[in-house]
This record gives sequence, structure tokens and C-alpha cells, in this order.
Amino acid sequence: MPEGPEVETVRRTLAPLVTGARLGVATVSTLPLRTPITGADLAFLAGRVVSDVGRRGKTLWLRVGGDADDGTAGDDHDGIVVRLGMTGQLTVTATSLPVLPHTHVRVPLVDARGVPTGTELRFRDPRRFGEVVPFRGSAGLAGLCAGLGPDGLALDDDDRAAVAGALRQTARAIKEALLDQRVVAGVGNIYAAEACFLAGLAPTRKGTSLTRAEATRLVEGVEETLAQGVLHRGTSFSDYVDASGDIGDNARHLFVFQREGEPCRRCGTTIARIVQGARSTFWCPHCQRRRR
Repeated sequence: MPEGPEVETVRRTLAPLVTGARLGVATVSTLPLRTPITGADLAFLAGRVVSDVGRRGKTLWLRVGGDADDGTAGDDHDGIVVRLGMTGQLTVTATSLPVLPHTHVRVPLVDARGVPTGTELRFRDPRRFGEVVPFRGSAGLAGLCAGLGPDGLALDDDDRAAVAGALRQTARAIKEALLDQRVVAGVGNIYAAEACFLAGLAPTRKGTSLTRAEATRLVEGVEETLAQGVLHRGTSFSDYVDASGDIGDNARHLFVFQREGEPCRRCGTTIARIVQGARSTFWCPHCQRRRR
């Protein structure tokens, strides 16, 4: 499932391909995504120019400026929010290439006269847990991002203190708490397990059992593993690709995730797997000893 580093990699590779580009008329599949939309919902994009590609946590957005093709004046803060869900892919590709199954939204890039340039933005999602949601104005975008905690890839000192405090106040297992986007945005199953390893903490520890020093280490682990994920352009196990369709290389650099039965890269102990909240958790029983 794409998490913060994967979405940030998509943003970084998408921005130079679409910023300043003019959009044409969107085509939308009849198969509904998590939030159903139609071509009419995205009609306001036609004739508008992409002004910004942004992200918070796992939420990506494209803002557009200029007037629409129908002559109506547009707010420079209109746009679309894209959530990749479990299997979503947001790519820019040649219009001539075959349209793969499960491609739900296509938006051509056009010139100032509205003539297609031969490339288009495509959103594909086999499992359809992803979303492409329009917003109008800054308030619309803020509403779609409401409830998200501090972005794990952009923490300042106040954010670090807030995340550490939230972790120490919860009775949930720390690995499960890290999955709560209200605590810290952008951490999913991969990076929660990796953060616990880097902090030397058993993923089953309750947040209320953490000392201040341990909570600080865990926040540092979050930052380190997310930064590593971006450095290696995301973790690709199945569907994740960047905006150019390229896979990420971070799977080779993971310490515990999906390494059950393999030796720990630090101590050689066999990596174990448990189930927490219906999700697999991977950990090293030696490096992450349970508190006695």
C-alpha cells in the first residue's frame, strides 16, 4: 500500500511533468472508486493550468489556475485530491499507449488552443480503494485534509513533541498507534514496523508504557525510515510505481518488513511475524525485546 514516501515520490516525479501544463476534458470510468465521481464532476479542469502539486501524509493534490474552457472564472486554489489507496497509480503517459484495465480517470494535456499534446494523466486502481476527489478553493482542500496529524516527512520540534505526547497517552500498541493518521500522517504498515525496529521497541508495547526517551526514539525512527523510503524512491512489492511508471528500490533496504524467517541485518536473529489489527507485523525478537 502506498504510504508517505511513495506518495512523496509520486509528487516529486509528477510535478515537473504537469506543473504549468494545461488540462483537457477528463474521461471517467463507469466503475466507481471509493468516492464515486463522473466526468461532469471534473469538467472544471478543462482549460485550466496545473499550478501546484502538493502532499500531506498519503494525500496528494493538484491545484489548477486560470479560467475554464466554458468561460467561467476559476479560483486559483481549485483542484483534485488523489488518494492512491491500496493499488492506485497516478502516471503521465503517452496517449498512444494502451489503456490498461482498471484505468478510472484520464485527463489529456493540451496546448493553449485545446489541442492534445500526446500525453495524459491517468489514474489506475485495480482494487478501487483509491480516490480522485475535486475541491473548490482553499477551504475545499482543507476540508479534505481535515483530521490529519503532522506530516511525518516534515516534522518540526513542536510536531515531534506532539507526536511523542500522543504516543505516550494511548493504551494502544505503539505499532497500531503509528497507523493512526491523526497521530502522524504518512505512516502505514511498512514504515510503522520499520520505525519500531529503528527505535528498538517491541511493536506490541503500549504507548502508555513508553518513557519520554523511548517516545522520542520512536519519533526519530519514524523520521528516519520515511526519509529512507523517499531516498530510495518508495517501496514496490506489487502495484506501486511513480508518475513515470518506474518502481521504487526501498524494499532492498528494509530491516524487518516482509523478512519473516530471514536473519536480522543487525544481530542475525530470525525475523518474526505477528498479526496486529488484522495486519502483519514484522520484528526482531532480540533487537526489539519486550519490556520486562
